Amino acid sequence: MPFTDAELAAAMRDELVNSGVMTKKQLGQLLGDPTELNVKATLSSERLGNFAAYLEALDVWMSSKGGNLKNTTGKNVPGRTGGNPVGLDLVPIYNDAFRDVNEYIDSEDFSPVKAVSNHLRFVSVLGGDGDDSAQSCCIVS
Repeated sequence: MPFTDAELAAAMRDELVNSGVMTKKQLGQLLGDPTELNVKATLSSERLGNFAAYLEALDVWMSSKGGNLKNTTGKNVPGRTGGNPVGLDLVPIYNDAFRDVNEYIDSEDFSPVKAVSNHLRFVSVLGGDGDDSAQSCCIVS
């Protein structure tokens, strides 16, 4: 069963907390302004170190919906309802959140602050109303 952009954003939001990258409170704070500066000021190195566990959990969720995190880019989103993203509003945000993370995660150039910021931006832009995100967060499937 395919997933929508909003469903993917909701899964990302939930897994960021479930995987220990941030608390519900931190999520609520960062969704309003998910810049790298705010991520760095808000999250400890220990929390940022949980990013790999978050990606694993997100990959499981995407796979259950016909997706593949490792093959996801701005022009290729397996499992996405409606096919691959098009346009300047969707392609860059998918590239930032998925292609760039996949490209750099195993290199010395990987920045967990930048990766978390990009994932939060995806959630804030494509996740619908950000005001209730902290309250509706973290449904464990």
